[in-house]
Amino acid sequence: MSLFNRHKTKSDEALMLLFQEGNQRAFDEVYHRYSKRLLHFMFRMVNNDEALAQDLLHDIFMRLVQQPNRFDTSRNFKSWIFTVAANECYKHHRKRGIVEQVDVLEMDFPILDTNPHDLDQKTFRRALRKELEQLSYDHRCTFILRFQEGLSVKEVSDIMDCSEGTVKSRSHHCLKNLSVKLAMYNPINSD
Repeated sequence: MSLFNRHKTKSDEALMLLFQEGNQRAFDEVYHRYSKRLLHFMFRMVNNDEALAQDLLHDIFMRLVQQPNRFDTSRNFKSWIFTVAANECYKHHRKRGIVEQVDVLEMDFPILDTNPHDLDQKTFRRALRKELEQLSYDHRCTFILRFQEGLSVKEVSDIMDCSEGTVKSRSHHCLKNLSVKLAMYNPINSD
């Protein structure tokens, strides 16, 4: 087994320990595991601004490269790196002081020979994205981490530095709110 393949079986925390000891391949594996996922998360958190999400991702990994010991290897790396990403998005929102709105003119219009099911999915995703942008930062972050990233209540609680009860409450609030706002997309509601 090559040295690179051996890193694939190691835990995130073990890889970070190796990276702190100077092993560049360990960092490469961590980057490979998390860069796309974090980019996707931050893209949604900064209202689909891909350039900004890429800039934030770059900043996070550059700081990690420059100061690898910032991560305490006794902690859970996934929770830690998502906390860092969520904090970066929060700082951006706080600095801007506004929530950007979706521009209806930027929406793609369907091509007539497209599968109707695909059109329904695209329309639903756009509507969901628009409704998520209307939520408070904490509710949007909770929803994305919990339901789109698939993290556990405990992990979201650690990332957002709040109680598990708060995560459950925010999740319930989001689901209830979104189910009302997006009811027209529920096939059970159609006649």
